[in-house]
Amino acid sequence: MSLLVVTALALAGCGGSKSNDGGAASQGSDASASAPASQSSDKPKEDVTLTYTIWDQLQQPAMEAIAKEFTAQNPNIKVKVEVIPWGDYWTKMSAAAPAGTLPDVFWMHSGQFVKYASGKFLEPITDKVQAGEIDLNNYAANLGSIYALDGQNYAIPKDFDTIGLAYNKDLFDKAGVPYPDDTWDYAKLAQVAKQLSQPDKGIYGFAAKMDTQTGYWNDMLANGGSVISADGSKSGYDDPASIEALKARYQMILDKASPSHQQMTDTDATEMFKSGKVAMIFEGDWRTTDIDGSDIIKGKWNWAPLPKGKAKRGNIINGLGNVMSASGKHKDEAWQFLKFLGSKRAAEITAEMGAAIPAFKDTQAAWVKSKPQLNLQVFIDQAADAMPYPAGSKAYPVWFPKESEIMAQAWGGNISIEEGAKQVAAMMNQAIADNK
Repeated sequence: MSLLVVTALALAGCGGSKSNDGGAASQGSDASASAPASQSSDKPKEDVTLTYTIWDQLQQPAMEAIAKEFTAQNPNIKVKVEVIPWGDYWTKMSAAAPAGTLPDVFWMHSGQFVKYASGKFLEPITDKVQAGEIDLNNYAANLGSIYALDGQNYAIPKDFDTIGLAYNKDLFDKAGVPYPDDTWDYAKLAQVAKQLSQPDKGIYGFAAKMDTQTGYWNDMLANGGSVISADGSKSGYDDPASIEALKARYQMILDKASPSHQQMTDTDATEMFKSGKVAMIFEGDWRTTDIDGSDIIKGKWNWAPLPKGKAKRGNIINGLGNVMSASGKHKDEAWQFLKFLGSKRAAEITAEMGAAIPAFKDTQAAWVKSKPQLNLQVFIDQAADAMPYPAGSKAYPVWFPKESEIMAQAWGGNISIEEGAKQVAAMMNQAIADNK
């Protein structure tokens, strides 16, 4: 989206999601974050080129703009922004980490963090935090705590994200159905999904995809279930409320209100939405630029909040962090760049260019205004209801890959949804027990 931030999330919004909780940001801290490296050292300047590796090509222009402004302040430090697509990113990082060839600075995901921190591949920044060089209180929703392990801090929050309901206005208009709004619940979602579906024409009301963060985890939370217990000691998949929510999502496939699992395996569900074949889909704010870049749907879609469940309006919040390599050859310069990435100015560039919802407090408004034709405010507003992405344990890297293997059997109709959920729960509980 690792995430022991539930209390803070209730108080703040999340980026990409929501947290706009006022001026707690320290001008003094931000000033230090923006200061040229030359001000912090009397050592002779050495021309250095840092590598900054990310996985989203759509964010590359903003990251390069940040790097350019940093270099303008620190002429001896050049930054090369390298993009490795998500599908290859962690494969390459996994090989680079033990070889000591990780990039100087790079993006970190909460789901991968424990692996890299426990492997001593990331440079701790705890001493910098304690010295006041960076103030983690400057970031929304206590996002700085996501990337902490065994008392050490490793990352500066970059952004945050929540999940929204994307809908095709054109398909709603043709059916004479009002657009989704904040009064919708899951019953209304299912009803309208049926109403908008024309399976004989290859058009479906909703994409009931088999997915976690942008799929059924939100349903489970909304229905009163859980992914994992608050203390991380037990899976929530076998909770009756979780099973009920999973069944309800799968029922939309059985009702032909959603494409089948095979159809969504053959063609990505969001691509189906972009081509006008799906009227509604849960997606993360990070897909906004991608979806809006489709000539087929551009100008014909918008965002709404996720529907309310029996218990609440569920939502998963996550946040990326910027980290530096423990084996980097230019750690002083890498720290200066990392610190600038965590500055208010870098957040403003990110927001103004519409790249992502910045984590720095009180900078999200520019992101909302970056695409005024879309209701991006829903992602900010939903942060207060969101639960953190459940990756904050050493068990997560064990159980998460296996979860999709089991649920694919259920979504594919080989086992029942209830059996799949119970198998996932048993597997998770074993992983938790083995990795305490």
